[in-house]
Amino acid sequence: RPGGAAQASGADAPVRAAGAAYGDGPALGAGDALVLGCDSMFEFDGQAVGKPHDPGVARERLARMSGRSGVLHTGHCLVHPRSGATLGAVSHAVVHIGELSRQEIDAYVASGEPLHVAGSFTVDGLGGPFVDRVDGDHHGVVGVSLPLLRRMLAHWGMSVTQLWERPADGELGETAAGILRATTRYVPRYGADAFIACSCGGCHWGLNGAGGVLAFRRGRGGVEVLAQLRSARTHTGGTWSVPGGAVEWGESPVDGAVREFAEETQIGAEDLEILGTHADDHGDWAYTTVIARCEGAEPVPDYESAQLTWTALDGLPGGSGLASAPLHPGFAAALPALREKIRNLAGPRSR
Repeated sequence: RPGGAAQASGADAPVRAAGAAYGDGPALGAGDALVLGCDSMFEFDGQAVGKPHDPGVARERLARMSGRSGVLHTGHCLVHPRSGATLGAVSHAVVHIGELSRQEIDAYVASGEPLHVAGSFTVDGLGGPFVDRVDGDHHGVVGVSLPLLRRMLAHWGMSVTQLWERPADGELGETAAGILRATTRYVPRYGADAFIACSCGGCHWGLNGAGGVLAFRRGRGGVEVLAQLRSARTHTGGTWSVPGGAVEWGESPVDGAVREFAEETQIGAEDLEILGTHADDHGDWAYTTVIARCEGAEPVPDYESAQLTWTALDGLPGGSGLASAPLHPGFAAALPALREKIRNLAGPRSR
């Protein structure tokens, strides 16, 4: 049963909880409420713009926005509190502001409405007449994107019809059933440790993106890279990839990738010579692979690794020791570009 949504401030506002929406259906019992938090940021002139709070800031901002457009990004975070299951997503809309007179700006600021909303405007309040049109997800501009919520629920194997006041019948999918059957609560190690339902249609780990390190060295037979067989406890477990994980809030993709690599291999930044990066950008989410030379250090696996092994770059996929499992799909897709970059960075074999 959708409830009200409230605005809240915070550096990570696009995906942090700020409002609430609750649902109970025939398969959702006591303690199985879902909480939906939403907050928005307005992108204008390449900068993220939040709530102005100050009348002078609002007045100056509206004057700059007059006759121009920006993009409103609304973060959504769906949580099942009992199990700790969390899913993020972001809606986007291009908002076109009309030509505003000085009198209109002064009157609007005096009303107090633009002081406490992202971008200093609303489309469903006094500011509505100043918005010429919205291209994209209009729901997200108002506050909660109901179409996006529907897609988020579908990722969990749920239907929005099961949240109606008079819920429609329907069975829960395997993911939803697993969430509701959970006997322990997942507590994230870092704030960005959660899945995001991306606009590309996929579901990825890391609200702030993810990254890993593809370490390489010169072996007797040529260039070798360090590959990780992901443990069954991880997302896409049982596949070969590079050690890495979610980038934390406030971290750069490179810093996050190096930190995750160190946690999973016990090889620190002091043993890496960072030479380049490769970004796989999906729109709402990106995976950054850091390419680094690593001579002399040997990895020690943690619980996220079933195996860590050095293998010939030219032998991927299915190189020595890797035939037991497939490559992670994302790693497999990026491998041709990564291989070419490493060949160029490694240089010719010395004699």
